[in-house]
Amino acid sequence: MASDQSSMTDSFEGMATAWIESSTAVSKNMAQMYSNIAAANRELWSQTMAPADSPSRESGDDSIAYSKSSWTTVQSVDTVAELEVSDEVVFRKELTDSDVHAFADISGDTNRLHLDDEFASDTRFGRRIVHGTLASGLISSALARLPGMIVYLSQDLDFERPVDIGTTVEATVRVAETLDGDRYRLDTTVQTEDGTTVIDGEAIVLIDTPPAPETDADADADASTTE
Repeated sequence: MASDQSSMTDSFEGMATAWIESSTAVSKNMAQMYSNIAAANRELWSQTMAPADSPSRESGDDSIAYSKSSWTTVQSVDTVAELEVSDEVVFRKELTDSDVHAFADISGDTNRLHLDDEFASDTRFGRRIVHGTLASGLISSALARLPGMIVYLSQDLDFERPVDIGTTVEATVRVAETLDGDRYRLDTTVQTEDGTTVIDGEAIVLIDTPPAPETDADADADASTTE
């Protein structure tokens, strides 16, 4: 009888041990499965929901601008100390229908010439066109990519031709004259890819040396003061 009870006890202990081991294995497998699902979801989010063209810092010693992969920038100088007459920056971007609608919403310039196909078809242009101030805004984009911190003082513009929606244009700012007090006179143009000038003018800007970039030590010091 005692032998039978011992056998039953051993049997129950064996079953319990097997159940625990099985449960542990299942738990590990479930944990791994959930980990794999979470990793897959993060990857899916990064591919479908995260911004495809997020801004990133421009290269260049004294650059304070951000850039996107869909924009193109060419510059002949990287620091304020090196800036001289004939130095230039070229900024290239496609002006899309989304840009036009976003600009209309942000600026409040809801002229139907830019937004309503039927209305625009009966105008002298025969189609919708880009806002002139949106196209000329690319001059400011080019200025932002000069080395240093740019302060706009004045801008003269001639709008020579309309810009069609979907056109890739490039704005060029070229140093024409060094003035006193860290000021510069620049020739400013906006052209289509075939070299047709659509906007021409000149700007006066003040260029300050940018603040020193934050170091790791500065970041650690800032973090410690907030703790």
